[in-house]
Amino acid sequence: MSLRTTFPGSWWPYPDLHQDLGRYHRGELPHTEGIAVINECASRAIAEQRDFGFDEWTGGEYFADTFVVHMPRRLTGVVIEQLPEPDGFDYDDLGRVSIVGDIDAPRGLGYADAFRRENALPGGVSKATVLSPFEMVVTALNTHYDAFEAQLPQLCRIVNKEIKELAEAGCTHIQLDAPIIGARINVGRLTSKHAAEIISSCFDGVSGVIRGLHLCNGNNRGRPGSPVLRNATWVPLLQQLDGVVDIAHVEASYFSEYLERQAFKDLPRTMQLAAGIVDEANYWVESVKKIKERAADWSRVVGEERFWLSPSCGFGRHSARDGDREVLHAKMTNLAEAAASF
Repeated sequence: MSLRTTFPGSWWPYPDLHQDLGRYHRGELPHTEGIAVINECASRAIAEQRDFGFDEWTGGEYFADTFVVHMPRRLTGVVIEQLPEPDGFDYDDLGRVSIVGDIDAPRGLGYADAFRRENALPGGVSKATVLSPFEMVVTALNTHYDAFEAQLPQLCRIVNKEIKELAEAGCTHIQLDAPIIGARINVGRLTSKHAAEIISSCFDGVSGVIRGLHLCNGNNRGRPGSPVLRNATWVPLLQQLDGVVDIAHVEASYFSEYLERQAFKDLPRTMQLAAGIVDEANYWVESVKKIKERAADWSRVVGEERFWLSPSCGFGRHSARDGDREVLHAKMTNLAEAAASF
């Protein structure tokens, strides 16, 4: 059989729509015109992912500004101290917020609204993502971590509410995006037990859907956010999420992570593995042969029946240059061919 394929979340930018998309995120477009722009982006992303033959596809996350930049504008209890750089290059360009009170999201986080809108487009949407509590206030973590810890139960409730809204709206696969959890485990700043409690809270009472979890070491303009590039360290976390998470989507693109694949033999039997083998952050296009070899090695660990092939992360931090899209398109073409060859 062919290997199943999935996609992490954000799709690539479109040069002809990039300026209008930026105007939408800055609030410079009338509402109707702005919705038309993000719907056009989502329609293209859905069509392209389906054309590649992916088993699952997303709406591309165009409603979200650079993964996390939009989030403070949806929250109360936080103050924006520094605006993000318009053409941000690194992690310190994401802006800065402070936590000044009880955090809430009276308008929701936007993911359920986006799914309902995108699911009405041709092809619909089969998968949607939601940020973990860490990503919601990521730019406050270094200076306001105690305040974050105090607000963590409420942040988990906000995420849980959004996930339940997605499930009620008919989304079949809901993925919690948790790169900071993966990175903090790797540098020893978060225990697997505490991380499992947070993730379990986010999925509390959610059933009848595929519950996904994306773990990586961060990616901003092709650079990780963690100095430790491992993934075997996440297996103890996944073992504690038996019955909570159905598909673990893990970054597996670095050679150091590939070398640790045998650790995933201890993945819970109820859990499937989506291995992010194709490195979206690297501008060297992996050959079909190399992708097949890596996929075969990983699938031998967990079994082809539990294995999905995927890129390592989404494409939302890439520029709108045609050259970027050409490289990413070539990578996805080779990924699809490799998956179909099994």
